[in-house]
Amino acid sequence: MILKKILTTAAALICLALSAAGADPEPTTYLSIQSNPTGAQISINHKDHGKAPLIITELPEGRYLIHVSMDGYCDRFETVTLKLGIPNKLDLTLTQELGLLLVASEPQGAEVVKEGISLGSTPLLLTDILPGTHRLILSLPGFQTKEIDLTLVGRTPKKEIVTLVADSGTMQVSSDPSGAEVMINGITRGNTPCTIDRIPGGSVKLQVKESGYLPHSREIALAAGEMQSVNITLKPLPGKLTIVSIPPGARIYIDNEFKSETPFTLKDAAPGTYRVRVEKYGHTPVARNIEVEKGITSTEEFRLTKNTGVLSIMTAPSGATILIDGKKRGITISGKTETSAVSNQLEIEDIIAGEHLIEIVRKGYGPQKRKVKIIQDQIITLQIKLSRQFIPNYEVTTFRSYYKGVLEFINEEGIRIETTPGISQTIPMKDVKSHGKLKEQ
Repeated sequence: MILKKILTTAAALICLALSAAGADPEPTTYLSIQSNPTGAQISINHKDHGKAPLIITELPEGRYLIHVSMDGYCDRFETVTLKLGIPNKLDLTLTQELGLLLVASEPQGAEVVKEGISLGSTPLLLTDILPGTHRLILSLPGFQTKEIDLTLVGRTPKKEIVTLVADSGTMQVSSDPSGAEVMINGITRGNTPCTIDRIPGGSVKLQVKESGYLPHSREIALAAGEMQSVNITLKPLPGKLTIVSIPPGARIYIDNEFKSETPFTLKDAAPGTYRVRVEKYGHTPVARNIEVEKGITSTEEFRLTKNTGVLSIMTAPSGATILIDGKKRGITISGKTETSAVSNQLEIEDIIAGEHLIEIVRKGYGPQKRKVKIIQDQIITLQIKLSRQFIPNYEVTTFRSYYKGVLEFINEEGIRIETTPGISQTIPMKDVKSHGKLKEQ
């Protein structure tokens, strides 16, 4: 990498020097080759060019075969097409050669493990081992585990024969609760309490299982002729509780702690009693105790009852914004073109039963506030008439006159504008020269 930077910097300095001297350098080909690991032998079209990293310039234009080789690594071939003035860069990673190893044991059938991964049982032919020194572990029930270190060189085949020595120990296993299944190295050997003999020495995998409880597993080192006693307390298997609600999307609190929204599944729940509360806007909250049993998956349904009513409101004129307790809930509209017309009924649903502050606002009109008591499952009707505030907001220029006032409506025929309080004038569209919002004075 350092050599590459030096060569690149030198090339850049040469170009700057030529430019400063007023000379335009002739275009050449440029090929940079890097290898990982560095030091690989490079040949181009079967001609040796040295070792990577390597920079080659002024090759004729054309297509070239790049051969990269290095002891202990597989050869690599690449093709590249060179053109004048166009730099080419190759970063080539070489793959190490793999060794050949035959592992045999007496007796055969031993499991071969390398770096915690099982490679198979003897006799075992391995064709994908990297050259170098490796540690293999051979194990067979009833025999001592054997570790061996061996070295592979290139693709030179190597044969390793391992003689295993017989070994066994004894284990007494008890559990709470009793009657649990006991497995040694994956094989069932009885139920607690029990005494198990003829256990292969070395690292022994002990597993204890009982319905409704989490399985227990541990590794135990057992020497030849050794007796070990093991007492295990099993933990109850967690349950799983799914909570659903009608309607869905309700907030869930378990033991007063917010969890999520329905539907929700509480996984790995320790057996016991939980206080579950379900809440949803516009509905009466529901809470109850739920028992989670060990190892049991259960579903609890909460049916929520609405506690809301409906507000039906009409305004004169239409176009008024309705706020309930400060929150915008809709705008009244009219089926007619004029925005000054009486609105259609606007029904606002899902208002919680009780007293609410209703605000009706419309630009150019005085706001109104009403306190309304909403009753569950009932429709409350309001009819509101707003008082106009004369605040000029629009201007119209005709070919002869100028008008300023409060805009009432615009259609294809003309523009209606209130020029003074209570007095309106419709200006035919054919006479309008320009119109728009009144600019602030």
